[in-house]
Amino acid sequence: MTFSIVIPTYNGADFVEQALLSALNQSRPADEIVISDDNSSDDTLAICQKYTDRIKIYRNLQGPSGFVNGWNHAIEKASGEYISILHQDDLLASTFLEEVEKALVVYPDVKHLFVPCNYIDGDGNSLQEPDYCTGEIKRYTGIEYVRAYQTIGHPHIHRCPGVVTRRDIFKVCQYRKEAGHIADDDFFYRVGQYTDVVGILRPLASYRLHSKSETGHLKNIQLIQRLAHDDIFQVKQWRENSFMQKEEYDYFVYWAKCNAFREFFLGIKLNDNTLLRQGKKDIEALRSLNIELSMIKKIFMLCHSVLGTRVISKVLSWIK
Repeated sequence: MTFSIVIPTYNGADFVEQALLSALNQSRPADEIVISDDNSSDDTLAICQKYTDRIKIYRNLQGPSGFVNGWNHAIEKASGEYISILHQDDLLASTFLEEVEKALVVYPDVKHLFVPCNYIDGDGNSLQEPDYCTGEIKRYTGIEYVRAYQTIGHPHIHRCPGVVTRRDIFKVCQYRKEAGHIADDDFFYRVGQYTDVVGILRPLASYRLHSKSETGHLKNIQLIQRLAHDDIFQVKQWRENSFMQKEEYDYFVYWAKCNAFREFFLGIKLNDNTLLRQGKKDIEALRSLNIELSMIKKIFMLCHSVLGTRVISKVLSWIK
């Protein structure tokens, strides 16, 4: 079996060398390491070019094309049987590929594997370690994997660093731009329709939280807006799909309702008409799917329709 580690990059000079070195220093060496750059304007490529004797570098001169397209471009460049995406700011433990290969010897028919990750800050300091790692190699059916992803961990049983997928899966299940900010989650929810999944329950990757990341650079309101849109997309796509069971579908409904109402509420509190209108639009989109808010939230919206934004905003300012 052969392994490709692909690193999609865009203006990642702060951390890309650390990510690259973690890929290069595997106890079971990768068969290839691919840098797929989305037309960076900083020193990202100069840093990567120090290692040209050990890696392949591709540059998308039409970029930047967005983070999801960046992932797919990187996957297209890989030639290995198994592909692992490593974000430019994340890390792999030195034994990551060695442990994955051992798991594939036990479960050769499985086409998607993951390991949990630690959370680290910009300086590499530990912020959070997974408290559910038993050390076992566990096989999940597709729906068991979805359930584990939704309910285990903080917030999920794994993140994108430390995931390995057999290349033929990408012919039927790709990362989708329309899934938005949670395109990685969206891929993980769908992949179980095509294969069982193996989890190596040891923290063999590190996910970095910092202000320049795709999530970190967003303001809280922007993130809520993105998530409201993306959660509604998930509700729509799974609404009549027999793969997703009620409990797992209700997870999407819950978060769609939460984030849509948060838009509406913050629009009033901040006297932001754009945010208020978007919240109303998203709540109406849920109603068109026969999904209603709780009675308390309905009453709040009724009060707003009667009293208006100015009055409700003033009342909210009194509440600490």
